[in-house]
Amino acid sequence: MWFRRQRDRRRRLTSVSVSLTGAALSWEAQETERARARQNLHHLEDHRMLYDPYEDEFFDAVVESADRLRAYLSEHIPRCESVALRDGLREIQAALREFLTRMPTQAPGDFGPFWEALRAMRARVGAATGSIADAFDIPVDGDLARIVEQRHNAT
Repeated sequence: MWFRRQRDRRRRLTSVSVSLTGAALSWEAQETERARARQNLHHLEDHRMLYDPYEDEFFDAVVESADRLRAYLSEHIPRCESVALRDGLREIQAALREFLTRMPTQAPGDFGPFWEALRAMRARVGAATGSIADAFDIPVDGDLARIVEQRHNAT
């Protein structure tokens, strides 16, 4: 665990001072893109709409969760330094936006279109999640692994 924390941090030299009695270096630890990717994947795990069985989903709760996750990503995407993380999160955000656009304002009488839109959104989010996990060598397990492409489940 200690090694993982060190791997997720980088150090930036902030000052160097030299005197007759010696030298001093000051540095600050900064979060790496890998740590940012891990944090965002961890946040995805908190959204059951991405992996719960379809029959357990409630229309209003799913729409609210998708909107909250989309807002979270809007806040965090600008902080990304790498193209791999930024593009992966943008793909997830686009999938959520498309899902929300397809949804009516009230629960439909026929839930088939809702489940179809949810299935399509999960597929896109799963593919983007797998790409992020691959790019930053982050294992995906637990509930979130259900939506990640099959090749990621095998690892």
